[in-house]
Amino acid sequence: MTRAHILYEVAEGVAQITLNRPDRMNAMSYGPGSNAEEISAALVQADADDAVGSVLVTATGKAFCAGGNLAENAIPERALEGHEFLEKVGRHRDAIRRMHKPVIAAVQGLCLGGGLGFISQCDIVLAASDARFGLVEGRFGAGGVAPVVRRIGSQWAKFLIFTGEMIDARRAQRIGLVLEVIEAARLQERGFDLARRMARLPREAALLNKATVDAMEAALAGNAEAAGRAGEVLTFSMIQHARAADGRRFADILREEGLPGLKAARDAQYTRPWLEDGDA
Repeated sequence: MTRAHILYEVAEGVAQITLNRPDRMNAMSYGPGSNAEEISAALVQADADDAVGSVLVTATGKAFCAGGNLAENAIPERALEGHEFLEKVGRHRDAIRRMHKPVIAAVQGLCLGGGLGFISQCDIVLAASDARFGLVEGRFGAGGVAPVVRRIGSQWAKFLIFTGEMIDARRAQRIGLVLEVIEAARLQERGFDLARRMARLPREAALLNKATVDAMEAALAGNAEAAGRAGEVLTFSMIQHARAADGRRFADILREEGLPGLKAARDAQYTRPWLEDGDA
């Protein structure tokens, strides 16, 4: 199978999916031909392969995933467009949650927005000591908070989306987003070792134990996922009206100045984070 945006290999019972768009900081796109579609297809392939007992998701370059690709994901102008876009995102995340086999994400560098939503669906998240996480989209009027609530709780989810601040790997571990923080140079080695250990377990028991935990989590969540997606649609439908600190619309800034202009306007809201270094 030809893949333009990811790498896929199986070794020692582990299917490794590697996000491989380092020039785009592995930003996520959705729909036909996108990296999200390739990831979803690779997950289905791994789940159906009897030689695979677990899945490890990694990335090349300085970022695991810098969020949604604004150059390829058009800002919706109407609520219906926002709904259709979020359906594509939802299908990608559903593919992760439907996995029968354990899925581990090993995160290095930046993991923002859509990347944070992605790893929040994985069974276990490992982080390099240099990893940073955030929902910076909140600073230019976008959404994306719903998928992370079940992993980190409402208070931290609100802080991340209301401020757009990033947190380091140690804080991510403390709030439950990350299981373990690992020296960056050893992240790949340690991630593969954990995935290999899981792959060696009695297969049926591992799958049934995962199904048990997933069923309990789903029961506790109730209809929260559907409600969250409905709220996200409304948020995305308002992106066109979100304004920067100088009064200009972010949509106009993106159209006229591209991503550098949007990032500059976003960052102009404030330059010093509220979280102090001593709190990290």
